[in-house]
Amino acid sequence: MSVVPVYSIAKAYTAVAVLRSFDVDGQIGELVPDLPEALRPVTVRALLSHTSGLNDYFGWADYRAAVGAREDAWEVDRVLAGAVVDRAGRFRYSNIGFAVLRLALERDESADYFTAIARRVLAPLGVEAFPFASRGDWLACTHESIGEELRAYDPGWVFTGTFAAEPDEAARGIAAVMRGELGDDIPRLMMQSVAADAPAGHPLSPSAGYGLGVMTKGQPVAVVGHGGQGPGFNLFAAVSADGRRWSGRVAEGEGEDLALIQACVDDVERRNVGAVESRYSS
Repeated sequence: MSVVPVYSIAKAYTAVAVLRSFDVDGQIGELVPDLPEALRPVTVRALLSHTSGLNDYFGWADYRAAVGAREDAWEVDRVLAGAVVDRAGRFRYSNIGFAVLRLALERDESADYFTAIARRVLAPLGVEAFPFASRGDWLACTHESIGEELRAYDPGWVFTGTFAAEPDEAARGIAAVMRGELGDDIPRLMMQSVAADAPAGHPLSPSAGYGLGVMTKGQPVAVVGHGGQGPGFNLFAAVSADGRRWSGRVAEGEGEDLALIQACVDDVERRNVGAVESRYSS
C-alpha cells in the first residue's frame, strides 16, 4: 500500500494529542493567548466537536484560487483574521477550529505540528508516519499517481496540520486508541458525539454524528473514523468502536467519495467480533 498525505484523517490524531494534553472544557484563549478576541472564550470541546460556530476557510474563493494556482501557503494569521463565530452549539464543520488546536499543541510542545503529535500519539502507538508540511515532504509519498503538478501543491495550505502515511496504518492507529492503548478516557470522550448534517444515504447514516475528533455512526456509537480530502486523493479510515477492526482506503481524485467511505464501513461491519484484524486496499 502507498504512502500518501492523509489530509483530515490527521484530525483524529490532533484530537488524541489535545485530549492527552489539555482540559477539554477549558477556553482556547488560555492555551493560545494571542488569538483574536472572538475566539478566546471558545472551549476545546467545542473546537473538537465542530460546535464552536466557527466558519471554514475551505469555501473561501481566494483560498481555493490560490491553492488551484499552486501558490505558496498563506500565514495562518490571515486565516485567523477571517474567523467568524456564529450560532455556536450545533455541528458546523470548521477547519479553522482545528487550525487553532494545532497552534495550541505547537505552543505547548514548543515544536512543529508533526513533532508534537509524533511525541504524544504516533510514537506511543508505533504508527509509521512522515511529516507533510512543505513541498519537499512529497518525497516520502509513494503513490504512483504523484507527478510534478501534484508536487507543486504546498502542504502548508493544510492549516489544521497533517502527515503522510499508508491509509491502513492511519486507521490502525485510531483503532489502537479506541482499544484504550492511550487510556480508557480518550475513546470515551471521542465517542461523545453530536448529530451531524449527513444526508439519509450517507454511509454513516442513520445516526451520523461527530465526536471529539472523529466521525461516528450509530447510537450507541458502533463505528468511528475520519475522511481526508485534498489535491490528488480521497481517503477514509473506519474503525469499530471497540478498536478491534479497522479499514483504511485511498482513491485518486478530489471531493467526498461516498463509495470509498461505504467500502471502509462495510469492511468494519462485516468482520466477526473477536480477533484484531485489518482490511485495506490501495
